[in-house]
Amino acid sequence: MTMTELDTEMMTQMHTLWLEYQDASSNLTVQECSDYLRLSNKTIYRRILDGKIEATRVGSKYIIPKKQFL
Repeated sequence: MTMTELDTEMMTQMHTLWLEYQDASSNLTVQECSDYLRLSNKTIYRRILDGKIEATRVGSKYIIPKKQFL
């Protein structure tokens, strides 16, 4: 059985969707979030405390789900 152009295109699209899903399921640190959104760390902390950015506090650090920005 050979793969047609349509099969190849569909496999490429599925792979792209998988990579986007994997990327979306990852978490960010405050610094990574700051770089990703191009905002200062102080602004990220302020938005976390205001409830504008979803984050979970673990000890003295925050874990920020990346999926909320996609």
